[in-house]
Amino acid sequence: MITLKQFLILTKFKLSFVVSLSLVFGFILSKNSIDISIINPFLAVLLLALGVSALNQVQEYKEDSLMPRTKNRPIASKAISPQQGFFISSALIILGFVFIYITLDLLGIFLFAFVVLMYNLLYTKAKKITIYAAVFGAILGVIPPLIGWLSAQGNLNDLGFIALGLFYFIWQIPHFWLLTLKYHKEYEKASFPTVVKRFGIEGLERITFIWLLLTLIAGMFLTIIFSTESIIITSLLIIINLYTLYLIFSLRKTHNYLHTFVGINSYMLAVMVILIVNAMIYN
Repeated sequence: MITLKQFLILTKFKLSFVVSLSLVFGFILSKNSIDISIINPFLAVLLLALGVSALNQVQEYKEDSLMPRTKNRPIASKAISPQQGFFISSALIILGFVFIYITLDLLGIFLFAFVVLMYNLLYTKAKKITIYAAVFGAILGVIPPLIGWLSAQGNLNDLGFIALGLFYFIWQIPHFWLLTLKYHKEYEKASFPTVVKRFGIEGLERITFIWLLLTLIAGMFLTIIFSTESIIITSLLIIINLYTLYLIFSLRKTHNYLHTFVGINSYMLAVMVILIVNAMIYN
């Protein structure tokens, strides 16, 4: 019988929960408040994220077993069988579809079907044949805040959503490539093509540096769109942007990819939390 710890690892619970938080961000920024109507879409996105993550491990358990970072995952380590993993992932995905149908009707079904198709078919397969699979992941990263925005009755033509979607899309690229820089040898051992093979460490580091700057620009654009009259919040945003700019330029000297990875993810989270506080208090 699968243990709670195995379930949490199989479904990448921490990552899946963070993905679900991006729905909360989209919902609050669209509505400037939060209410019980967020429960169904939140559960929908969380369940789907858990399910597709588990299904991904079913699909890649052989490759996972070859990499030190992933060899102890439940299926890769043979703690549970691929059949058990498939059953769990299927149940979670089906439940996710139920909750999204309650929330967004057929539009929700279409969006979730797109996620499963994109993540478990296109993205998972693309990782093995192309170095640019991160683009698929970046597109997927926009879906949770999009669902949050729609669940709050927001208009997708709104400049606020365009800025939000752009921020999440651009941020995903250096997020993936910093991991590639850190773990490229493990990926290559598992026969995954990497951008490092195409551009080399130095070349990919320069490209990632540019995408990190683009992420910072997108973040500043987002904060301009969701402007605030609070001196405290404005000051916090300036400090966070300046520190992240320093961190980005430090990458070229320290080559500390994991530190930069944590930093850019922290930047994304900090910007969203500050904008949520701004939306709920000052709007």
